[in-house]
Amino acid sequence: MPIATALESISVISNKRNLEFNNFEKVPSHNRNLKVTSIQRNNKKARIFKPLNGPKLSKRALEIQNEEFLLSKGIIIVRNNKYHPETNPNGIINLGTAENKLNNVEMLSKINDPKISTVTPEQLLYGPNPGSDRLREEIAKLLNRHFNPKVLLSKENICVGNGCGPLLNLCGEVLFDAGDAFLVPGPFYGGFEADIKYGARVYPVPVQHEKDDCLKVSEEALEEALRNSSRPVKGIIIANPNNPFGRCYSAEQLLLFCNFAKSHGLFVICDEIYGLSTWNDIVTENIEEGKTIEDYECHCDQCQHSKSIKRIESDIDGQSNKFTSIFSLDLPDPENTHGLWGFSKDFCLNGLRIGVTISYSKTVMAAIQKICFLTCIPTNIDNILVNILSDEKWTDEFILNNNRKLFKSYNHLTNSLNAHGIPYVKGDSGFFIYIDLHQAGLDEYDLWMKLLEGGLYISPSQAFFSKDSYEERNWFRICFAVEQAELDLSLDRLYKVLDTLKRNKQIN
Repeated sequence: MPIATALESISVISNKRNLEFNNFEKVPSHNRNLKVTSIQRNNKKARIFKPLNGPKLSKRALEIQNEEFLLSKGIIIVRNNKYHPETNPNGIINLGTAENKLNNVEMLSKINDPKISTVTPEQLLYGPNPGSDRLREEIAKLLNRHFNPKVLLSKENICVGNGCGPLLNLCGEVLFDAGDAFLVPGPFYGGFEADIKYGARVYPVPVQHEKDDCLKVSEEALEEALRNSSRPVKGIIIANPNNPFGRCYSAEQLLLFCNFAKSHGLFVICDEIYGLSTWNDIVTENIEEGKTIEDYECHCDQCQHSKSIKRIESDIDGQSNKFTSIFSLDLPDPENTHGLWGFSKDFCLNGLRIGVTISYSKTVMAAIQKICFLTCIPTNIDNILVNILSDEKWTDEFILNNNRKLFKSYNHLTNSLNAHGIPYVKGDSGFFIYIDLHQAGLDEYDLWMKLLEGGLYISPSQAFFSKDSYEERNWFRICFAVEQAELDLSLDRLYKVLDTLKRNKQIN
């Protein structure tokens, strides 16, 4: 979540609705008659520059400063009082940031192997801007094995950079003009707003999903959003698996997006960063001999007592779908269908900041590579990833075991939510689910502050630009890719806040 780092200087006070930004005070000039004369050329009259009265910012920076980015706001609050089981047990537990902490031992053991991480003299020099040929070849082989693209990917279809956020901004620079817009099914990953708007100055236009299915978007809804946009719409951006819902679009829905885009002269960008964390599909399709799917569920005492409790179904569940990479489809316009993937989620490497742009278009890829010197990755990280991916047996086993852990953790979380009568959208992918906290009876922002006071950070629907309505507000995204003890403590804090609010309502 790189935006948070950029906003560290913002002063955040909990229980206040607005971020307090550093004010830019005018510094009085002690010599208002001071003149700075420019160098004269070709006998032209010298230009007179007025002195600056204090720090100045561009209009773009001022606009960014005056916007509230809730995902970053939450992270900054957490960092000021971060939970640690020994040094700060009463600190805030972060289940709002999508990080997978279930494989630290396995990944650290691999990365810290001297055969994997040894730095060579060559890596002290600059490397290729889009990533080394070897790395791009290994990424293409990985995606060909697991995403089953209709047309096999090669290194020419791959550009590597320092995270999917910066790479989405690069796509914004080469595919849009400043002031353009893109359609995006809402609620949507809040990072899309910052990643492409803060730099490329491209703006989202949310598209409403069907009332009974959070991942079903009609052609009529797309038409309405396109027609009502105040800005020129140039493309459609989607996340599959979806964020914040933690589930996958159907192949039919993906083709609807693509066909709509082609018929209106738009392009499609599909973010598939959770494409190898589709735990329901991967675990179901890899059941070991002599086992059943139940053997991969959580069997702790708590789950044994609660697994029979019926789930409260959500009104927006809709149909559950297998993961389908957009590149596995018979695309109507492959030259204008682009993708993103990365190592942050599927390989639990958020901190290494490695993203991947995918495109069949030589023109688009050439334009991206022309400016990707702004996003190139360190050569030693390039080498580490090559050494990991070239060990295909280890890589594929890691992916399978990671998904089994996610499956078990999801099962543990949902058993607990069922036992406490909390509805949620049924998940099948990613690290999080969308839970319904209308029962708290509070305004969403006020409830978010109460949860933070209670030592838990989860992401409110407004961080995903939800529609300002009773139905779409008071939903929260909660991550579950943490060790069970930390997940249980987090849930205890959630239930304690909800119980306190219920008691206060009864007293009043």
